Order: sequence, then structure tokens, then C-alpha cells
Amino acid sequence: MPRDVAFDLDPARAADWNGGNIARTAFLNALSLLFPAGERFFIASVNAYRGVITDPVLQRQVRGFTSQEALHTREHVAYNRSLQSIVDAARLEAELGQHLDWVRAGFPPLMQLAVTCALEHFTAIMAHQALTDPAYFAGAEPAYRRLWTWHALEECEHKSVAFDVFQCVAGSNNYLLRVRAMVMTTGTFVGFVSKHILALFRSQGVARSPRAWCDLFWYLFLSPGMVRRILVPYLRYYAPGFHPNDIDDRRELERGRAFVQARA
Repeated sequence: MPRDVAFDLDPARAADWNGGNIARTAFLNALSLLFPAGERFFIASVNAYRGVITDPVLQRQVRGFTSQEALHTREHVAYNRSLQSIVDAARLEAELGQHLDWVRAGFPPLMQLAVTCALEHFTAIMAHQALTDPAYFAGAEPAYRRLWTWHALEECEHKSVAFDVFQCVAGSNNYLLRVRAMVMTTGTFVGFVSKHILALFRSQGVARSPRAWCDLFWYLFLSPGMVRRILVPYLRYYAPGFHPNDIDDRRELERGRAFVQARA
């Protein structure tokens, strides 16, 4: 279900909105820089097959997916404008856009859809974590936390849509293509997130700060440990019979809906 909401983000807190910590904030800001171009790519790759889907339930899910991703794009465009005061966000977004243009030009539509499935898995397992443990947003500015909770909730809600479209159009012999896309996408995803974090650190004068890098390592790998916690769910994607709904998000969805509704 798309939720058409807007968020009054304070640009003055763009650099340290997550608990007043630059490193914790930089990780999530780096992700935000991916979303406008990435989610437009997702929408296009799924909608390329909209005309061949005959299942009315999946057709309805695709419409919901498209609406949710379009709203996410709109809000992260506004979010990234607030980042322009601390980093050249427009340049970083353009560089990702150029890479995705290369993917569109160099790979057939089915491979583009497989890439979307892989990236949707990344967003879903990170969203699951964000909804599981409030420590990810301890002391966060309320508007920023609400945006990320809203986004995480909807990513969990539509996590299987691109995958189901892929299975519908690729047939039963899709495993090798799905895995190849995940291997290719993993390096690209990690590379762009790392590039964005480094750019944010440089622009804020902490790229040579051991404290900043230690804070980032602690946040991602130790406590709460996003990277550590998503490793097993990430690897599950490589199982031949995997489906996104194999990961149970029911408690996380209830928690996310309650949080967003309470602040509507």
C-alpha cells in the first residue's frame, strides 16, 4: 500500500542527524544517494514486463510496487538536496545514473530485471534490520528516523514483487542468471556505498580521522552491526529454491506500521 507522505528534514542536521554521529549518519546518507537513480531503474525494469503479466494479483502488486518506489524516489530527491550543503550530491547521483545507463545499454531487459531482484534483496534485508532494532536510529532526529522507517516498511512490503515478475518471465531455468546478477550487483552496490561514504567523510574533514572510521566499523559490524546481521540473509539468495518470502518479516512489518501510523 503506497503511503503518500512527506518529511520535513532539517538541512542543518544533514551531517549528523543520526544520534549526532557523523559516521552513523554517513552510512545512511550514502544509501540515500543511491535511491533516486536506483529506484527509477527498478521501476523501469519491472514495468518492461508489465504487459506480459496475466496474474491479476501480481498485476496489482506491480502497480503498488511502482507507486511505492516513485514516492521513495521523490522523498530521497528532497533528502539529497539537503545533502548538497555538505557534499556534491548531484555529482554522485549523476555518476550512479551513468553507470545504470551503461547497464541499460549493455544488458538485455531480463538481466536488468535480475539486477533489480538482487538490489531489492539488499534493500529488503537491510530494511528488515532497520525495523528489528531501534539501535540503528538511537538519538536520531525524528523526521529522518520517520523517513527511514517508512522506507524500510515499504521495502519489506514489496520485497517479492520484482522476484515474482522475474520468475514469471524467466521460467524455471532462471537460477544461474539470478545468481550471476547478484554476484555482479554485490560488487557494484558495495563499491558505490563505499565511494559515497568516503566522499561524505572527505567533505566533512574526517577522512583521515581514526575515530570516524572506528565509529563506522563499530556501527556496521559490531553494534548494532548491520553488515554482520545481513550476511546470512544475503547468502540465502544463492539457494536454488530461495524466495524473498522465506524471510519472515511479520513482526517487523507490524512494528513499522505502528511507528509510521502513530506519526502520521
